[in-house]
Amino acid sequence: MPVQRLWLQVAAFLALVWGAVTVVMWVTEDSVFSPEKTLSLMENAPWFADESLGEKQRQEHLDKVINSVIKLDFNQRGSMREDGLETMDRFFKSLTDEEKGEYVTRTVEENFKAVMKGLEKLPPDDRRRIIGGIQREMKKRATKNPEMQMLLDQDAASFEKSFTKDMGLFFKEAPLSMKLEMAPMLEGMQGRMQGMRMR
Repeated sequence: MPVQRLWLQVAAFLALVWGAVTVVMWVTEDSVFSPEKTLSLMENAPWFADESLGEKQRQEHLDKVINSVIKLDFNQRGSMREDGLETMDRFFKSLTDEEKGEYVTRTVEENFKAVMKGLEKLPPDDRRRIIGGIQREMKKRATKNPEMQMLLDQDAASFEKSFTKDMGLFFKEAPLSMKLEMAPMLEGMQGRMQGMRMR
């Protein structure tokens, strides 16, 4: 086979391969999630440009943002907060009260349920260490969150008892701002619990 013909065949094959790669990337683009893509979705929420945007269009975009957030792993969520806290804050403040509730329910509360299930499977000593760590972290964060500080100040002994006895009920009744504040703590907990189970 002449060398020129061989090279033509190789070139045609490579063109087919790259064509297939391009098609796959285009088809799967919407199912690939990253901190950058999630922040871009938040930053480019259509209601920033059009305040009269309809409820249906707002819901569709909110769904995209939430689905992107919940597909991120612990490290990616941490990276997103480090690089895009202002963007996240602006996006959340732009939501209606109902939308804020939906965002927190789907991105934080589902994560909390997973944490609670994980805690139940841990030995008592490990479980106490994890819960104690959350309490200490909450006290540190309370200095920047008036609602959390108010709750801690009301009755420290009662807080310790209710939080340790029924963390699920405590979280369920906490205000939205506190749930958002607890999100990184919950993700950190999941990471630590996974490490404990692997030991």
